[in-house]
Amino acid sequence: QPVNNLFYIVIRSIMQIGFYFYFKKIKVYGKEKLPKKGGVILSPNHQNGVIDPFIVGVDYGDEITSLTRADIFGGLLHKAFTAMKMIPVYRIRDGYNSLKNNDSIFDLCYSLLGKGKPVQIFSEGRQHENYYLMPISKGSSRMALTAQKMFPKQNIYIIPIGINYSNRRNPLAFIHLVYGDPIKIKEFIDKDLPEVKQINNIRDELTIRMKKCLWLPEKNEQNKNQHSHINNLSGNESFDEIRNSLNMVSGYKESRELNKIEKIFSFAGYLLNLPFLLITNKVLSKIDDVVYYGTIKLVCGIFLLPLWWAILILITNFMNIQYSLIIVLASIITLYIRQINRNIIYNSKKL
Repeated sequence: QPVNNLFYIVIRSIMQIGFYFYFKKIKVYGKEKLPKKGGVILSPNHQNGVIDPFIVGVDYGDEITSLTRADIFGGLLHKAFTAMKMIPVYRIRDGYNSLKNNDSIFDLCYSLLGKGKPVQIFSEGRQHENYYLMPISKGSSRMALTAQKMFPKQNIYIIPIGINYSNRRNPLAFIHLVYGDPIKIKEFIDKDLPEVKQINNIRDELTIRMKKCLWLPEKNEQNKNQHSHINNLSGNESFDEIRNSLNMVSGYKESRELNKIEKIFSFAGYLLNLPFLLITNKVLSKIDDVVYYGTIKLVCGIFLLPLWWAILILITNFMNIQYSLIIVLASIITLYIRQINRNIIYNSKKL
């Protein structure tokens, strides 16, 4: 257990450092609403692969047990996922017989909640690339109600969370991480109502409160136009400013063209970081699900970019180039400018 805890802390720290460089800005709203005591189910929306649980985990601070779809377990990364307190949830598509494995998983979650520990569940039940909230499943509501009945002296809460990305596929986007009003499960226990009705009431309330945490709460006919405005935000806007402005959107906002100087810097950034970019693109070409693009780029940036810059220093020194550090600095700066330029011309019609 201590070894696992150390691994968890190390990986979370690496991700925290990676987020600092990968994202332009992360603004957090509503964290003061989190209950000081009690078992909590953290319920974020799920748009961006493995980044989503870490965004919440890094900000929340405590060790979080996250329920994760079972098909990513197994192979070389199985032990790493387990050490990161990720536990599998089996679905019908994983095989009907495998569903019985969920019993022990849920028992563990009930025990954690009863001890006042946090559990993270993506209540939408699946990943997607929509800005708006997908239909909420009953899973988190059922778990919260069951845990509350098993541990009546403990206060169990569901925390609605909205993770809002200005751009989910590319680096240097900004995020608004929004904690909503906690749902106190004891307030939904009613002996005169069937358990199914109690679960549905919790789920309905969770849906309402999660929508309040998102820039775009629902699907509507203006979504494509709203996406184009999100892609063109500066990052200086507040959550309420963005939410209100999107309600007034009526047309598509085209991305501007790059000028000649911007194009030159972009090309320089491409040349000076060509091996890293080629490897990253090769990895991306093997990934079918676009919701993992951001995760792949983040991981490649954390582990491959420092390696490439170290190799670049060695190469330039070997060639007796005196200004190797200047070349590496130029590589870093032009790559940064290149990504800013790519985000400028990013167009949500591509989604």
